[in-house]
Amino acid sequence: MSSGDTDVTTVRLEQTQVALPIPAHFCGTYRHRIDEKGRVAIPAQLRRFLPEGSVVAPGPEHRLMIWPPDEWAIQKDLFRRTAETPAQERRFLRRLTGNSYPFELDAQGRLLLSAHHRAFAQIVDMVVFVGLDTGVEVTAEELWKEQEELDPDEFTQVWDLVHQRGTSASPSPA
Repeated sequence: MSSGDTDVTTVRLEQTQVALPIPAHFCGTYRHRIDEKGRVAIPAQLRRFLPEGSVVAPGPEHRLMIWPPDEWAIQKDLFRRTAETPAQERRFLRRLTGNSYPFELDAQGRLLLSAHHRAFAQIVDMVVFVGLDTGVEVTAEELWKEQEELDPDEFTQVWDLVHQRGTSASPSPA
């Protein structure tokens, strides 16, 4: 190298895209018709937060639940931890995981609900999707109307109870 020459090293940095998980906070209520083959369109507002690896599982009160992978792991762990014996743990997990299926959509964004899932959730023609913060509830419209219609007075009672009992709840609006 001569005294006037400069040794230059060129470094090329590649742009890398890293997929960061989107925090899932499911909310809202959506109604969709199920077709004769058992397919139902998943609302786009919910679908965008359901990553690969999500699961459709039985839930309480004749409902199905769609769980993202992280929440699904939490649900399975709850079933494991609450069992009192290894036999009970196996029975609990058989009920939960044996009746759960991968969340898979077709090219039109529809989910095929098995005949078993439709019977479990009493789904005939209309499906109600309800965002429950960490997961999505799937229920028959008839059940939704019977059990979940919002009564303003009942909601006020629940609101007051939650805010009375909650240790970290924000103050009630005036």
